[in-house]
Amino acid sequence: MKLHFSWEESAGALSPVCSSNMINRDGVSPLACLLTDDGGQLFLDTVPWLDEGLDRTRSVKEAKVDFVDWSRDAWGAELTKEYVKIYSLHDESYYELITIDSFEAALSAWLDFIKLKPAVGVIQEVEV
Repeated sequence: MKLHFSWEESAGALSPVCSSNMINRDGVSPLACLLTDDGGQLFLDTVPWLDEGLDRTRSVKEAKVDFVDWSRDAWGAELTKEYVKIYSLHDESYYELITIDSFEAALSAWLDFIKLKPAVGVIQEVEV
């Protein structure tokens, strides 16, 4: 799966954008939606939440816990040792499954990207 990170101008400010080459029948990537679910905050204010997601992912991978849930405003993730179910908090039957390694790579890459200086025209492609 390839993710594309970029910056988009909206109301005079730059916001991070994520898209994926893996989309569902509705043209939606639940993973991209989860990564960009900012809970109504400025994107840099989501860094602690993203760090928490990485910590929870690593706890599951290291078998400190068997299962953990991590969610935000509209999207959530159920993490197990092998897979992550990314789902809509409004309709839990709307989801995608990816490996925990792919999820960790995507989350880490997104966190690194939003810490960069925002700039229009910058596009980063990540294979997860």
